[in-house]
Amino acid sequence: MYIKQSKLTESYKKIILGFVAVTVILILVVIYFSASKATITVTAQSTKVETDFVADVATDGALTGGVTGLQGVLFEAEVSDEADGASSGTAVLGDNTIGKVTLYNNRDEDQVLVKTTRLLSADNVLLRLSSKVLIPAKGEAQADVYADNASAFTQLEPCKLTIPGLWEGLQTLVYAENKTTLKSSGESVKTVEEVDLTAAQEKLKRQVDDKAKAEFYKQLSGNYEVIVVQKDILEKTANAKVKDQVNDFKVGMKAEVTMIAVSRDEILKLAGERLNSVVPAGKELQNLDLNNFTFSVHSFDSEQKTAKIKVHVEGGAGIKADNPLFDKEKLKDLSKKAVELYLSTLPEVKQVKVDFSPFWVNKVPKFKNNIEIIIEK
Repeated sequence: MYIKQSKLTESYKKIILGFVAVTVILILVVIYFSASKATITVTAQSTKVETDFVADVATDGALTGGVTGLQGVLFEAEVSDEADGASSGTAVLGDNTIGKVTLYNNRDEDQVLVKTTRLLSADNVLLRLSSKVLIPAKGEAQADVYADNASAFTQLEPCKLTIPGLWEGLQTLVYAENKTTLKSSGESVKTVEEVDLTAAQEKLKRQVDDKAKAEFYKQLSGNYEVIVVQKDILEKTANAKVKDQVNDFKVGMKAEVTMIAVSRDEILKLAGERLNSVVPAGKELQNLDLNNFTFSVHSFDSEQKTAKIKVHVEGGAGIKADNPLFDKEKLKDLSKKAVELYLSTLPEVKQVKVDFSPFWVNKVPKFKNNIEIIIEK
């Protein structure tokens, strides 16, 4: 009986050892597959997204009618300021004669040209006669000329000059020629042009806005953006007028300026939400481009003390990790190089980095849960 029992025990030992070996192998296999991991880090190719929208701003503590918008703070200030302007025109003082031309008359009768008769060069430089001239038949005469636009004229090289005031058939028979280079003469001075006054006034408007905003910012505590919503000009002055011969001048202005301050954080939050709403499917908003974030007054209701502001915002959008392009079924069993090559062909992908773990893993695991895709923004 003892010998038989011993043999039976040995058989059971072998069976038990077999089960243990199989169990260990299964555990090792499970550990191998569960521990295997692929981390795919993708640097997304950023694409520009932008939008414009109009936001309501209330200053009475509440927005009416269920309108979603922004709360603002109202401020009014009377501001006076002045700005310098520079003259861009020129005028020639004294005698404006620039020289003499020779007039030719190949007709059989005398030709009379009145004072201010036009003489035109091939490159459209226009001169005029300083006095009346009689050119004898089949002859020539000398005459003084001046530039039609003295401020623009510098010099004219020797050339033939037509007389556009004559009948076209006569222009080949009666014409002029300057045999020497004609140059502007007389003392040149600066003159005020209409564009100079306009530029100075626009500059002054900006100064008045900035001065009013500075006054408002002194009253605020926190991170605000101040927007000028209305400006009533009470007085405008200028110590020069068009064609005055001065190098520079001054313009002045007094204005009633109405402004609204809006929390910068709140307007950025709203801008982000609006921009996010136009991001294409499969992508996500990565950032706001603060260099291209602008806003201006759209309208202002002086009675209700409410405003509408127009906002332009731009940002970058990139591909999302759950985008169908990152199909994990297509990535399974691929080597590191194969993953990089596959994903690099996608226009939405800028750069790819693949890491396997533990050290013995050299392919993407078969289990989706063991594949992690990280999008770097």
